Amino acid sequence: SHKNNMPMPRTKSITNVRQNTRSRSLIIFASITFVGFCIVNLQLVADLDSSVGAYSNVVSPPSYSRIAKNAIDTPSQNATDNNQVLEYFRQAVGVELDDESIQRLPTWSQIESLIGEKPVLLGLERCNDFRNNVPPLRRMLGSAGMFNSGTNLVTRLIKENCVIPERFNKYGPEGTKEDYGIRWQCPWGKHTPVKSKYNHTAPKNENITKDDCLPIVTVRNPFDWMKSMCTIPYTAKWDMHERGTPGEICPHLVTSKKLPVGLKAKLADQLLPFDSLAHLWNEWYAEYWRDADFPFLIVRFEDLIFRQYDTTKILCDCGGGVVNPKSEFKYIVNSAKQGPGHGKKEERTGMIDAWIKYGKPKEVKAGFSDLDW
Repeated sequence: SHKNNMPMPRTKSITNVRQNTRSRSLIIFASITFVGFCIVNLQLVADLDSSVGAYSNVVSPPSYSRIAKNAIDTPSQNATDNNQVLEYFRQAVGVELDDESIQRLPTWSQIESLIGEKPVLLGLERCNDFRNNVPPLRRMLGSAGMFNSGTNLVTRLIKENCVIPERFNKYGPEGTKEDYGIRWQCPWGKHTPVKSKYNHTAPKNENITKDDCLPIVTVRNPFDWMKSMCTIPYTAKWDMHERGTPGEICPHLVTSKKLPVGLKAKLADQLLPFDSLAHLWNEWYAEYWRDADFPFLIVRFEDLIFRQYDTTKILCDCGGGVVNPKSEFKYIVNSAKQGPGHGKKEERTGMIDAWIKYGKPKEVKAGFSDLDW
């Protein structure tokens, strides 16, 4: 197990190929998910490449052909734009909307104008590596991501809808989700910086070979993410008050003198310093797409909200699993955050509220103060 948990060395040529491939994929991901983030008046990760590459779909394992490859998790194009969302909730999710929700929900055109026409993921080019190097009976999928990024949602989606078929055949219909290869989190801990993968282990994961788990890394539009951190900061702590200004300032990235507002966050049992909340977001995710030398997938929080079936299918396929047929797919309608530690129950966001909240253009300056903007 110790040998399997050690990172494999890479040659310079392999490193360059992987970095170039990730850079080409990254700019497409960034152009949709991270629009406008570069204008936040703090330095972004310095080596963000500007080259362009095409999005490619993961190839489903050929023996799992019972999954409908052409299923599209979008409303019928025959319906008018105003009725597409209604049709989606009625036919796919099985929910009848009330008049108030109908008036507040965005149209499908508004949604696509914000997030594009299909799911966007990083890391799809390494799916074959994972399937080729990890035997089916050892394959696992587990969530990873910063606080408030959708880790609970992606976990619920894959637990309810995805299995590794070889593991299902071994453990039978009475097996647990973990028996079927779907874990609550990666063995090193879902919020743990990936640089600590091999020297930190989450409780009850001591006997798991870490490279057997494919990390499903959730990422959220940083403007929305920073606002949500003001509401529920979890282990992150920073000053939200400015001298001479009453009340809290969210997210308070800089002072009146335009100096970064430092932050500390407890991650992997360590209290780690960051120059600001924006730096925390940048540095945590950069360790995956810039530095990680093993297979992973980065998936947008927004795709998990608006395209649950399509996105879950791509994630499951990558790990060598199969998803429920679309007619049996279990959509997550209520809040995916369960139990204590996630704020007040009445303040948690379910599917309909999430569509209303994230499906329309951002407020002016994303609701940030002039200094933060």
